Amino acid sequence: MNLVQLTRKDHAGLRLDPPRALAAAASVHLVPLVAGEIRKVASQFPVFLAKDAETGQFYPAALLGLEPQENLFWDGTTFDADHVPLNLLRLPFFVGSGHLEGQVCIDSDSAAITPEGPVGIVEADGSDSAYLQSVQAILGQLVAEQAPTAALVALVTEHRLVSEVKLDVAFHNGTSAALSGLYGIDERALGRKAAALGDWDQVMLLAAMALSLDHVAGLVRRKNARLAAEAAWFAPGA
Repeated sequence: MNLVQLTRKDHAGLRLDPPRALAAAASVHLVPLVAGEIRKVASQFPVFLAKDAETGQFYPAALLGLEPQENLFWDGTTFDADHVPLNLLRLPFFVGSGHLEGQVCIDSDSAAITPEGPVGIVEADGSDSAYLQSVQAILGQLVAEQAPTAALVALVTEHRLVSEVKLDVAFHNGTSAALSGLYGIDERALGRKAAALGDWDQVMLLAAMALSLDHVAGLVRRKNARLAAEAAWFAPGA
């Protein structure tokens, strides 16, 4: 990855193929979420809380695979899901940090950058393209949702609504996988303290997170299908 600031001077003629940007997510098994998208994401993916390796702080995240660097929704060419989390949908664009703090940046090594790309970032009249405007809106939402997301994390920790979840799953071919470091919303604790939370929208969001863990079974089905396809490919005479 090579992040550079997006400028008209350097990138006015840039062409991109947005679906190819998701190739960067092929090895992403856990993608951070912001509060405003959790209910929609939870309808399709398991949503956990994970801990930042540097700060130790919780953050909400969607689980995409059952092993590190595994994305069971990436089929080699497309992301097989009705909804794409914002932190994937924005690719290959980022909000800069450090000396690029707050600037729109692009990964100049992204597979999405191609002369044959169907979209550009600047129109012939010099205005921002509809594609760039959509990316800016996504990045803006990610920035704007930082405070509400931090407040959500503070809420669940303050009320002790979090419990560790250890995933240990077996697959049809006899192999298994174990994931640690994941935390879920404790349904019983949420039920006991729902009235004390005082915000029904927050309660519904947390309930969606708790119920989303049922989607782990869907990940297991995807993993079994992938293992079966790999076995068929390498079988003698295949």
